[in-house]
Amino acid sequence: MIIGITGSIGTGKSVVTKYLANSGYPVLDSDLLAGEELKNEEVIKEIVSYFGELVLSNGKIDRKKLGELIFRNKSDRETLNRIIHPRVIAKIEEKAKQAEGLLFVDVPLLFEAKLEHLFAKIIVVYTSKETQLKRLMVRDRIDEEYALAKIAAQMDIEEKKKRADYLVNNEGDLENTYKQIENILRRIENEIW
Repeated sequence: MIIGITGSIGTGKSVVTKYLANSGYPVLDSDLLAGEELKNEEVIKEIVSYFGELVLSNGKIDRKKLGELIFRNKSDRETLNRIIHPRVIAKIEEKAKQAEGLLFVDVPLLFEAKLEHLFAKIIVVYTSKETQLKRLMVRDRIDEEYALAKIAAQMDIEEKKKRADYLVNNEGDLENTYKQIENILRRIENEIW
């Protein structure tokens, strides 16, 4: 069974995926897959042909420079997604075919990319908007304006919550988050067997 994990930037999906991985479950990170694609020569050529060489640093894609462009410009973001998403989706589908038992896949843009069909169930990790903003500013060392632009680039978390099969409120302490994950795992196991 393939389970999608999503949320919005800064809501703490990595807390959930780390817990699952440490508990022995296979976890696939679509951001890592996208990062691998950014090293692919063909992908680099496509990105440079659209964005220009300003996104390069020592012949490689500079993710920070690219991020500053795409989070401030919807058209640029959509172009990058058209280049990267099909390749990442193909890798997820390939891994899913090989999976035995449960496979968790962290996909930040699961709903935005309309990937619901790939997953039997979807977990949405969320926090309050205030917590999300604070975490993002600290994690990425960015100002409030840029953090808000990053948040606005994704579907509103309230909309994502409505589409979830399971919810993890990552507002409180880690122990509370872990208990919620354990409850979800029990529910998933009961549905399988």
